[in-house]
Amino acid sequence: MNDKENKYDSTEIVTENRAYNKLSNFWYHNKWTVIVVTFFVVVIAVCTLQMIGKDKYDVSIVYGGTVRMSADERASFVGTLQDVLPKDYDNNGKKAVGLVEYQIFSEEEIFTEIETVIDGESVTLKKEQVALSWNTEQFSSMQSAVSKTGEYSLCFASPYVYEQLLKGYAVEGKTVRLGDTDFYLYNEAVQVLPADTVVCLLRQFAIGQSSKDEVYNRSVALFDAIVAYDVAE
Repeated sequence: MNDKENKYDSTEIVTENRAYNKLSNFWYHNKWTVIVVTFFVVVIAVCTLQMIGKDKYDVSIVYGGTVRMSADERASFVGTLQDVLPKDYDNNGKKAVGLVEYQIFSEEEIFTEIETVIDGESVTLKKEQVALSWNTEQFSSMQSAVSKTGEYSLCFASPYVYEQLLKGYAVEGKTVRLGDTDFYLYNEAVQVLPADTVVCLLRQFAIGQSSKDEVYNRSVALFDAIVAYDVAE
């Protein structure tokens, strides 16, 4: 009985070793192929998910400025935009606006003054609201999204972001100070942004989402709806 058990155990070990050796040998000879293929599969999957996510929005807009909205503020802000969006363009039963945010400060805005006590004396110090590297990265990311990939046509931006990044792309006559609109004055959810926020429509790019006439015209319609908003109506 013991001899049979020993023989069985020995066979099991040999079988396991063969399987392990085959796997090790395959990995040794093909690991870079597996790594490259896996990388491209992941990239394709991510891109596909992003494309699917974009399709669920009737209009996508971008914000660049100092404000970082909370989840509730963002939901209320987007909901108000959806209310004034002229129609459900994709006919899926609901109007949907997508919002991408970039928190960007000017050199003056990035520092805030704080009062503290040092050696018994009250002093005023300057403190960065965000890291300079983060600020630069956010600016570059928005620049890429707007001017290099042409993904967005309707923008909400601080005066600094508008002057430094968007002004050269804005359509003449399609720029308005948010605080000068009834849309801002009579919608508390929109007042999460400063009154000096600039709302602008960018020209149609030859690439990205803005290159498609149908998609671009939706941004035009939303901009016009914001400007024409009348609380009396």
